[in-house]
Amino acid sequence: MSFYFFFMLVIVLSMDAFAAGLSYGTGKVHIPLSSLLSTSLLSGSILTISLLAGDFVLRLFPAALAKWISFAVLFLLSLYKFYDAVPQFHRRKELPTTDIIAKKINQEDKAVLSLREAIFLAFALSVDNVSAGLCTGSIPLPAIILLLITSTIHLLFIKAGLYAGKLLSYKSSHSFPWLGAAILMILALVRLI
Repeated sequence: MSFYFFFMLVIVLSMDAFAAGLSYGTGKVHIPLSSLLSTSLLSGSILTISLLAGDFVLRLFPAALAKWISFAVLFLLSLYKFYDAVPQFHRRKELPTTDIIAKKINQEDKAVLSLREAIFLAFALSVDNVSAGLCTGSIPLPAIILLLITSTIHLLFIKAGLYAGKLLSYKSSHSFPWLGAAILMILALVRLI
C-alpha cells in the first residue's frame, strides 16, 4: 500500500471521530484531555493492529485475490456509509448512526464525556477500522510510527469536530458522512488499479 493510500484511508476512517466530536460539540459536551487522549489512542491502536494483522492475512491469499478482497471490503464499507448518510434509508431520519452512538454512550453526566465513556466510544468508532485494516494491510513502517500517525489523526479529527460543533448548526453535519463514503468508494476502486 502506498503512503498516500494509507494516509487517505486513515483520514476517511477518522471521519466517524469527527462526526462524534461534532455531535458532542453541538451538545456542548466537555471532553477532558484524559478522555480525548484515551479515545484517540485506543482508536489508533485498533487501526494499527488491524493494519499489521492485515499484512499477515493478505499474505495467505494470492496477490490478485487479496486485491479483490480489499476492494470488496472498502466498497461495502462505502455503501454502508452512503446508507447511513441518507436519512430516507432508515427510520431514524433525524440522526445518523454516529450521532446515535455518541448520544447513547454519553449517559453518566451529559455535560462531560467520562474516561469510561471515552473507551466505549473508541471501540464503537473502531468497527470500520478493524475490517478496513484487515483487508488493506499497511505500508512498511514501524508499528510505533503507524500508531503515532493513526492516533494523531484520530485526535485531530475529534478536536476538529468539537470545534466545528460549536460553530456549525446540527443540519450541516449531514454532509460529512457523504464525503467519507465517496472517498471510501474511490479508495476501493484504486485498489483495483
